[in-house]
Amino acid sequence: MRKFVLATVIISVAALAVSCGREKPSTLDGQSTLTIYAVDTSGVSGDEWMPIAEAMIRIHSTTHEYKAVFLTDDEGRVVVENIPAGRYMIQAEKSNEEENILILGQMEKRIVYEPAALDTVFMKYITASPLVLNEVYYCGCSQSSFYFFDQFIELYNSSEDTLYLDGYIMCRGTQITGMVDFEEVDYAMGYYVYAFPGERGVTKNCPIPPQGFLVLAGDALDHRHATYRPRCINLENADWEFFNSLKHDYDNPYVPNLEPITTWGVDFTYNLAHAALWLATGEEYNFEYHWDGNKDQLYCHVPLWTIVDGVEYSSNPDSEKYLTIRIDAGLGGNGMAKYSAQSIERRFPGLDSNNSTFDFEIISPTPGYQH
Repeated sequence: MRKFVLATVIISVAALAVSCGREKPSTLDGQSTLTIYAVDTSGVSGDEWMPIAEAMIRIHSTTHEYKAVFLTDDEGRVVVENIPAGRYMIQAEKSNEEENILILGQMEKRIVYEPAALDTVFMKYITASPLVLNEVYYCGCSQSSFYFFDQFIELYNSSEDTLYLDGYIMCRGTQITGMVDFEEVDYAMGYYVYAFPGERGVTKNCPIPPQGFLVLAGDALDHRHATYRPRCINLENADWEFFNSLKHDYDNPYVPNLEPITTWGVDFTYNLAHAALWLATGEEYNFEYHWDGNKDQLYCHVPLWTIVDGVEYSSNPDSEKYLTIRIDAGLGGNGMAKYSAQSIERRFPGLDSNNSTFDFEIISPTPGYQH
């Protein structure tokens, strides 16, 4: 079950770490000193604003190769010297695992050449989970053969404990809008739903270790050899495979299966341009019919309180959403072309602001590890 956690902080960069920077072949116009304060604006402490000491600040450039991690000082401040001009995603966090509290904030900032700059970001309550969808590869690898069967989802456990996925369900939402107002109902509507074996809280057959990744493959085979195209993905060593025993679906006998609790479709596939995916505990769901414009179609209602993490992506940033903003407020993968052999991955592993526009970047696929 997802737990509500406090997020309020302010973000930024500064002084206490070694940054890394490899420039892409583009011109960086000047350098600046950037100061940002991390501030709790929730009022929980009794003060209207409270500086956050020892908050972890993560910085990622969207215009050149730069990633860095810093810690705020006792005044909630970080100072970054000689930061190149460009656009940056900045995220601040501080967690208390014993109390399951996370204070989180984020911003996008453009830095132009000037001697010094200062900024602050004010945040809000969010939801968080140690278990997230960390990477999604969906767009296909070969337009000449319309090949997209090398799709995969990567899960990540950011906690210090082994987690067990027995009985959990992986879902793909409907791709038809207008059937229900997703902001007015307390469920997400699944079209494909596949389950991990076992019973939640009883069996322990489906572990994901601390800081561990799990790769869920559509078909667990080496798709490079299957297609004779090197851009396709080798998934023969995936951790799990979606397998529909009722259809003519490929099954790698050496990879354990997630099996369908929905009866339509051959396999767990998702759209090459726009889809919503989520992981839920599987402890509650039901089926209901909805008119899809042509017929009554049976869909799986998954209560929002059971959803651990959800991601929605779209090549078009102006697309109408398939998933409530209570699960994902944005759309990842903006501008990604079909059959480009690219995936979306979290900018920082495990960090989830419930806004995929901010959280994800487009990369070459890296199943099982962070690039």
